Amino acid sequence: MKKSFWFLSLLWVLFLSWCGWSMNIVEYNDSLVDIVKECTDSNQELFKNFNTNEVSVDSILQSIQDSITICQGSQVKASQVWNYEKDSSLKDAVVELLALEIDYLQKFSATSRYRNIDNITEEDREEYNWIVSDLNETQNSLNQQFTKLQEVQEAFAAKHALKLE
Repeated sequence: MKKSFWFLSLLWVLFLSWCGWSMNIVEYNDSLVDIVKECTDSNQELFKNFNTNEVSVDSILQSIQDSITICQGSQVKASQVWNYEKDSSLKDAVVELLALEIDYLQKFSATSRYRNIDNITEEDREEYNWIVSDLNETQNSLNQQFTKLQEVQEAFAAKHALKLE
């Protein structure tokens, strides 16, 4: 009787540890997704406000700074997340994405000063065009990083038996 009790106890512990492992991988993935969502939600709100004509340049610059602060906080949170079974691939892709989001926002803020200028000088137009060109390159890098993050997440999920929704 004592041996069967130990055997059942061992099976129970193994079952609980397996269930805990499965939950941990889901929580790990979800926490990183939530961290990215903090930043992207902030950016969506920023661009929604940016596209209205009633918003002042100062208000836009403050919104951009607020989004940068939120994204920097998200980046710090993501970088502090532990590696799952010594696998940092998902975390690293998230941190890289957030770094590009911050870079994009910083460059975007430089375009705000041209928002309400009807007649700009040729020199200002050249500077504006350069800023927009640099911003577009960063946007392309950001889009590529989103795609890379999806690929990394899928590979991570396959490696650790996580079913993505």
